[in-house]
Amino acid sequence: MKKNWIIIFALALLIMGSCHKTREPELKPAPEDLLLKPLDQFTVADMKKLRVLVETDYGSFVIGFYPEKAPMMVKNFIKLVQQGFYEGLYFHMVVPRYMVIAGDPKGDGSGGPGYWLKPQFNDLPHVRGAVGMSHPPFNPEQIGSQFYVMVDETNRQTNTYPVFGYVEKGMQVLDRIGDIPSGGIQSKPPWKPAVRVTIQRMRLMEESE
Repeated sequence: MKKNWIIIFALALLIMGSCHKTREPELKPAPEDLLLKPLDQFTVADMKKLRVLVETDYGSFVIGFYPEKAPMMVKNFIKLVQQGFYEGLYFHMVVPRYMVIAGDPKGDGSGGPGYWLKPQFNDLPHVRGAVGMSHPPFNPEQIGSQFYVMVDETNRQTNTYPVFGYVEKGMQVLDRIGDIPSGGIQSKPPWKPAVRVTIQRMRLMEESE
């Protein structure tokens, strides 16, 4: 009898623990009223609500923004996602286990959306999962659509490439992409991956309550 009471008590504790367990927020499509809002009227609060769900051949990952640090970079990224600009593009550079880069319609590291932005350098750290805007070496005035994701830590200073967000979910997908062998600095284009990983779709989402 005493043994039965111990089992019942243990089960009760498990049930209570599961009830108080913090539920991980789920994503839902961003509301239409926000998507129809003119981009120049987006506030920092608007942009902080949004997430980007990136669907690739290797799986999906989610990007969250830090618009208080780089509002122009975030607005530009949101605009390109809304336009479907990234769909069908691929990760054209893979520095194995260090960094992956996508968003170039030319696929050789020289392309963009047809315009350039001034960089918004900030103090967001280049840690694993950091998402920033890429540009040709020593030419930070050529920021457009190319973005990178760090798959490892780096000592690179943040005043060379602007970070605007971080991967919140699906980092294992970036790890898989970052494990793809590449041709190294000598290949054309540099760091050309042996396998092409395509961005199938990008969607603007928000966390459900």
